[in-house]
Amino acid sequence: MALDEKIIAYTENPARELLSVASRTNLSLNELDFSLLAFSTQYRFGDLEWEKISEKELTLFDKDEIFLKNDLQIKQEYKIEIFHGINQSKASQAVKLVANKNLTKIVAQIDFTNLDFHEKLALELLQNIYKKMLKLKFLIGIRIFDFKKNLMSFCNQHKNTPLNKTIQITVAQGIDPIESQDESLILTYKEKTKNYTIDEKRSGIIVVDENEVVLKHAKFKQGKEGKDLNLHTLKVLAANENKVKFSCSSAFKQVEQDGYTEYIALKKGYVVQDGEKFDIANELDFNGVDFKNIGIIRAGLDKNVKINIKFLSEVKDAVNSGVGIECEELNVVGSVGSNTQLNATKMKIEGTTHSKAKIQAKQAYIKTHRGFVEAEILNIDLLEGGTIKAKEVRIKKSLGGNIQADKIYIENLESNNSCVFFENTTIERINGDNNKFHAKIKTLDSNYDEEFAILGEQISKLNHKMNKIRQYILSSKNGILSVEKKITELKNQGQNVPIQYEKALKDFSLQNLELNKLQNEEKELLERKKSLQLELINLQKMLFEATFINKSGKWTDMNEIKFSLLEPKEDIFYSSFVNESAKFIGIKKVIQNNQESIEIHKKLDYEEKDIAWLSASKE
Repeated sequence: MALDEKIIAYTENPARELLSVASRTNLSLNELDFSLLAFSTQYRFGDLEWEKISEKELTLFDKDEIFLKNDLQIKQEYKIEIFHGINQSKASQAVKLVANKNLTKIVAQIDFTNLDFHEKLALELLQNIYKKMLKLKFLIGIRIFDFKKNLMSFCNQHKNTPLNKTIQITVAQGIDPIESQDESLILTYKEKTKNYTIDEKRSGIIVVDENEVVLKHAKFKQGKEGKDLNLHTLKVLAANENKVKFSCSSAFKQVEQDGYTEYIALKKGYVVQDGEKFDIANELDFNGVDFKNIGIIRAGLDKNVKINIKFLSEVKDAVNSGVGIECEELNVVGSVGSNTQLNATKMKIEGTTHSKAKIQAKQAYIKTHRGFVEAEILNIDLLEGGTIKAKEVRIKKSLGGNIQADKIYIENLESNNSCVFFENTTIERINGDNNKFHAKIKTLDSNYDEEFAILGEQISKLNHKMNKIRQYILSSKNGILSVEKKITELKNQGQNVPIQYEKALKDFSLQNLELNKLQNEEKELLERKKSLQLELINLQKMLFEATFINKSGKWTDMNEIKFSLLEPKEDIFYSSFVNESAKFIGIKKVIQNNQESIEIHKKLDYEEKDIAWLSASKE
């Protein structure tokens, strides 16, 4: 059934009016729609008389102090035209309303993609926005601020350049409540422990940087009520005026912010909380540490934290198994247990490291080393089967171990040591045998063998492709010359050139282009190969500077010194024997019968410049 004519109605509830018409006409509610023709607004405070207010005067409610009044009441009456309509207009389909959780803000999302501009587009969109608001039982025209102005602006933009996107416009805005703030002390520095593991949290040591916010003192602040667009007051809880008692040392400065005070660190270190007192300290003393109580300490390599651990015992470690420590300076008096990881800028261990201990430092001293250590400058009294990776290492006595360093110094060399060096190894006295020294080029982990192999394979594949193309070009050359001649004759006679002739020329031309392309690729690969070879030659010059110094000149049997060349790839060996008297071992180039070879270079003595680095490291 259809409506015989449109129905004009005055109502405070358009949805209810539509339902009434549907009931009277036996039409489905989905078959009815309406247009908003006009609306009127009345307001009052408490039980006072209702006052009419024009649409222009609705800006009265833009004032927060008016809108927030608890006894404010607003009612509206709408003049609507109800009609039979099933299909939504493009404007209606383009508009979607979104409200926030508190219903203090309504946003219109308008998809301009399928909207054609016409002079009444803004009015049509406004009509559909207001209709959707009424269906959702919102008041219209209240606290809309610049909504209409912004809507017109977007429509004008769409007129000049189609927007082809969805834009958002705030339709109406109530007042959000301002939550109350209890007085409290926020331990900001503890927030960084969110990313800590359980083991890292165990010690309770938290470091801070200079100028880092450590604490925040939130001040007591009573909140403010808000009001949503349905005129419901949004209450807030009353604040608790808890008096927070605390004090900070001179290691902090206070900075006042809106609603709170920041306490900022004036120096690096770790935070100390003693009851209500806060301070920043730089030194920690422990009488031994274990995993159960300490776990892992993350005090940073640059936070000016010094940790001292002292526990002298023949049966128990000063640093027990599983403990991890990271700090700027670490001093241990006692032994370091298994599965420990110690990392410091400066480290001193006056004890023994377990074979499964891992040590990392910029500068380190270890009394007896059995584990793994990586450092820039390293001093060890006794090496007992441990592993060393360093730039410079000085060892008083080595009973066996694995060493890799730019420069190595060993005062007393016993047996079963394996040393890789890049610049110099100096031995004061050789007492044992079966020691291996390997001079290598520091290639920064570049795999030249692999790169040369890849280049060789790429060049080989290119050559195979180029040979096939060259054979094709050579076998086709005479035929192509004949085709070119025939094409010229046909053109001179004004005849059409057969497609197969043009295709043959095109294929021949493409093959020539492909050959040129492959030749350029081959040239680039050959240049890369040459560049790598020059790189190796330059690196190899460093190997000729590498030296082995035996200061005493006294040797034992079965000690090996090896120099590994990269280009040509070969090893140059020297094996010691008891009656040897050389103090200097290196390699040199020898030219004989116009043939260049590389051999061991031995000298009875060394020059002071060969061991100058030892004097420099002592200073």
